[in-house]
Amino acid sequence: MDMIMETMGKTSGEETKEDKSMEDQRKEIENREDDEMEIDLVLLFGAFWKSFTRLWWLVLILILAGAGGFYAFQNLSYEPLYASSATFTVATGDGENGTYNFYYNSNTADQMSRTFPYILDSSFFRSALLERLGTDTLNGTITSETVENSNMVTMRVESPDPEDARKILDTALEIYPETARFVLGDIQFNYLNEPETPTEPFNHIGLRRTLALGGGAGALAGILILGLTALFRRTARNPEEMQKITSLRCLAMIPQVRFKARKKQKKKKISVLDKRLSFGYRESLRALEIRLENMMAKEGGKVLLISSTASGEGKSTLAVNLSELLASRGKRVLLIDGDLRKQDDAGIIGIRDSAGLADIVKGEKTIREGLRKLKKSGIWFLGSRRTVKQPASVLSSPRTGELIQALKKEMDYIIIDTPPCETFQDAGMLSDYADGILYVVKYDFIPQRRIWEGLSFLGGRSARILGYVFNSYPESVSEYGYGRYGYGRYGRYGYGKYGYGGGSYRQPYGQKNAYEEEAGNG
Repeated sequence: MDMIMETMGKTSGEETKEDKSMEDQRKEIENREDDEMEIDLVLLFGAFWKSFTRLWWLVLILILAGAGGFYAFQNLSYEPLYASSATFTVATGDGENGTYNFYYNSNTADQMSRTFPYILDSSFFRSALLERLGTDTLNGTITSETVENSNMVTMRVESPDPEDARKILDTALEIYPETARFVLGDIQFNYLNEPETPTEPFNHIGLRRTLALGGGAGALAGILILGLTALFRRTARNPEEMQKITSLRCLAMIPQVRFKARKKQKKKKISVLDKRLSFGYRESLRALEIRLENMMAKEGGKVLLISSTASGEGKSTLAVNLSELLASRGKRVLLIDGDLRKQDDAGIIGIRDSAGLADIVKGEKTIREGLRKLKKSGIWFLGSRRTVKQPASVLSSPRTGELIQALKKEMDYIIIDTPPCETFQDAGMLSDYADGILYVVKYDFIPQRRIWEGLSFLGGRSARILGYVFNSYPESVSEYGYGRYGYGRYGRYGYGKYGYGGGSYRQPYGQKNAYEEEAGNG
């Protein structure tokens, strides 16, 4: 074990051209906000859609809140307004002779269209109007509109009081010819539409319109929030983004597995031995298995630790599938469930209950009682469905290291599935018994900074991080296409560089060991 650790580990002061120090990576993350942000619109839209599928309820709440809030605001601030209007033609003429001309040429019509509103807004007209009404303030507004190239005018008064609206309009029509005489000369109105007292307000609150405007504003706010979330979320979505936080190699991209939605369907086990799974999923896992086997064989390592930043990244399923692949190639493989706080692996592989790592370390079970070989997949398993309250005392026990050392003599590979490294110290303690570490990164799931912190935590251990794997990566054309991040890159992360083209395999053992002869089958 010491020889393997000495060969594979790096000293704290050693630096190479390929690997950056953790301090340099930390500075790179802190300073990358100042760099020019390159936005891939396809990835951005995909991130937005993913946020929408998870947070659609937020958009719905904002739509309802916007519609209800705008309707309430309209009712609280609503003031009914009434409008009284009159349409008439204007004639100019000689007031002494009583003759008026209703014919207007374009120049005269243009002059009136500019002069008529001006007189209404003049202080002279306003003073005369207030004096005639016998008040100091005008409870309403007066506007006028002239039909282009004609002498037709519409005068309109708006007021909170319908009686005031009619009274103001009648008074304005009465005094207007007198106040405009110095500008337009003698004029006379010929009414086409007589003033009337309004019976209902013109500014009704339209329920549909109000709800539509409020709901639209809420939907826009929700879309804006989701868009900003997608833009600044900064999760890991491709190897180029991972290069910002680590110099580790991407060993594989495991496609996302989708099952047809059925009612009352139990959670399905994802097994690489299931030929019904997509070709891309099975072959990408096989490429990863060959890549890891070559790397471990090169340095004589047997113990592979698999960890991730947080739960839900598919770490346990990947550990089981790698174990099954290695076993299918004739290797004697042991899978250890090192997540003593959760113990999920037994459920994934279909074991009801068995002895776990804690039972053997504490002396409650023997190794023969704890190890179980699964007939279908051919892997050995050490794990239980019973959780351990204080796993640190088990993982740090010298007997744990002795047990793994003893098992290394009997197995070709030992794969240890650990808890997420950002939550507990368990993964760090288990890494002291490992020869190599595989880090699982779920596509567009964890912020880059948290991934960097998890890698930094494991990077300071004696076992070397061999690389990382992208899990649940979209492979369909509608999800960013084969060409850029799908099968087109298997040449880089799969067959071409790390796959079937190179490396050799050790022949499987020809005889059974003592544990295989006497251990129970799952």
